[in-house]
Formats: sequence, structure tokens, C-alpha cells
Amino acid sequence: MSIRGEADKTVDRGIRAYNAVVRVLRRALRMRLPHAADADIEDIRAKAAVGSDISSHLEPLFVEGLKRHPRVIVELGVRGGESTWVFERLARRCGADLVSVDIVDCGKLSQYARWHFVQEDDVAFAGRFPRWCREAGVEPSIDVLFVDTSHKYNHTLAEINAWFPHLSARAVVMFHDTNIGTIFRRRDWTLGRGWDNDRGVVRALETVLGISIAEGRSYEGDAGGWHITHDPVCNGLTVLRRTPTS
Repeated sequence: MSIRGEADKTVDRGIRAYNAVVRVLRRALRMRLPHAADADIEDIRAKAAVGSDISSHLEPLFVEGLKRHPRVIVELGVRGGESTWVFERLARRCGADLVSVDIVDCGKLSQYARWHFVQEDDVAFAGRFPRWCREAGVEPSIDVLFVDTSHKYNHTLAEINAWFPHLSARAVVMFHDTNIGTIFRRRDWTLGRGWDNDRGVVRALETVLGISIAEGRSYEGDAGGWHITHDPVCNGLTVLRRTPTS
């Protein structure tokens, strides 16, 4: 095995040992979130407790979406379906259509009657989205857009240019992986392994919005008709909400 491979294994062992200690301490100190009156949020918190590269953001995805009471939710990037699982609950609650797009076949991840899976490059699909909506009986106006695909700069720019024209006047847009590093921290202080995407997603947002975001710190501000918040934990989640004058 190469020196790099051995180093990676050592880092992984160190992360597992650290996480085990953190979880023991949290149990000993009874560090748990207070009970949520909302059954969906309780289920989401239980799922998030497993720990993944997006687990700390599952509840915010649901809560931010719920504020819009969406009619149409579009999810770009599906993978194992963690975010799909959350958006399905949001869609059921609001009676919304959920459209999930991925280049890999993920078509068996949900049984929700109004879930539509499209296996296609998401930028290409955006070009025919209005026609697809007419054929599928879906309103061609997106209230919740979630972006979690390649995490590359040029692709993210293309996604913004392709999908933002389809947003409703009350839309919220959420970008995952706006703070990717070699190691990331979850909200419960456990750690996970990341990778270097050359600040692809956050750099694309900076280009479009004309702002600078120090991705390792929390951020809040207004630009380009959006109110922007950035949460640096768990690979980062940056949320754009339409401002009243936009």
C-alpha cells in the first residue's frame, strides 16, 4: 500500500476513535435536542443522528421548505436519497410535486405518488423543464430548489443560469457543499472525511451574487435580490431566500 493510502487509513481510524469518544460524552452529558412537537421533525432528527455528509442539514432543509408551503420542489442530485427522504415528507405535508434529477438511476427511492424522477443531466433537463411540466401536469414554477450535484464551479454556474429562471416569486434555493474540506464537522461535533472541490459551489455563488463568503464561518447578508445565510457545518449549506423587493 502507498504512503498516502496508509495515511488515509490512519486519518479514518483517528476520526472513528474521536467520534466514538464524542458520542460517549454526549450520552454521558445527556446532550440531546429537545423533543419536537412535529412528528416529521422528530423522524428527521432520528435519521440525522446516524451521521453523514449532509445529516446536520436535514432538519433545516425541511424547515426552510415548510416556510414556503411549496407546490413544486425540485431536487438536483439524489445519490442515496437522504435529501429525497426529507423532501418527500415536505411534499406530503404540503401536497406538492417533488421532482428529483440525477444522472444515475435512483428511480426506486420513493413511493410518493407525486414524486417524479428524471434520469438526466440536470442542466440539460432545465432547458426542457417547462415542456416536461406541461406533459407531466406539474406547475412550471419552483418554490423550493435544492442543489447537490457535482460541486464543481462551472457546473454550478450552469445550474444557476439554467434553473433560476424557473423559480417562483417566493422561492428558496439551498446549496449543499459550500464548505468542503479534507475533514468536516457535524453539528453534534462528530467528524467526517471530505474532499477538495476548489470552493466550486461557494465560488459560483460569489460570482453570481457579487459577494465574498468566508465559507468556514457563518454568514448572513443581502445581494442580488436575495437574503443569504451560510452555515459552515457538515460541508456547508447556503440558503437564498427571495427578498420582498425582488
